[in-house]
Amino acid sequence: MNAHSQMLRFALPLAIFAGSALAQDKTDFALNGGQVKFHAPTGWTAIMEKSDGSPQTVVFQVPDAAANGTEDMASVTIKTRELKSAQDFAPAVQDEFERSKAQTGYEADPSANDPSSHIYFVQRAKTRYVVRDTFLLKGAIAVQVRCQRPILQATPADWASSFDASCKQVAASLKQ
Repeated sequence: MNAHSQMLRFALPLAIFAGSALAQDKTDFALNGGQVKFHAPTGWTAIMEKSDGSPQTVVFQVPDAAANGTEDMASVTIKTRELKSAQDFAPAVQDEFERSKAQTGYEADPSANDPSSHIYFVQRAKTRYVVRDTFLLKGAIAVQVRCQRPILQATPADWASSFDASCKQVAASLKQ
């Protein structure tokens, strides 16, 4: 094997590693050709991105030590949908409400006091989740921020509070 081949053998894995490390450090995102921009906290890993057509989506896995070794996962999804006009926003939000109510174990959170979000519980396999859906209108684009986390006995209260605060910050960054 010549020196050039050896260098390529090591350069390619290094480039892939560096690219994936940079992707994990990415905190600023844009959908719909830059019409929808938002900021995600450091440490959230984008596990899916779809930035063409409608809807467009970015899904983040949020580190949760209590969920390690389980099938449960805390996640945040930002989804956009192009509307014909801004008047279609209210019906689009209502449609999402109806979809959430159809989920297994749906129960509205009776203590929710945030009028800008729909907060509820659902059952995913054996685990109960709390879900916060926040909706915004950017021009004629409906934006949904869905934050969902498993309710696990081992989850520290400060982690849950931090997750909820970070979700609110993502939604707030969309308004800028």
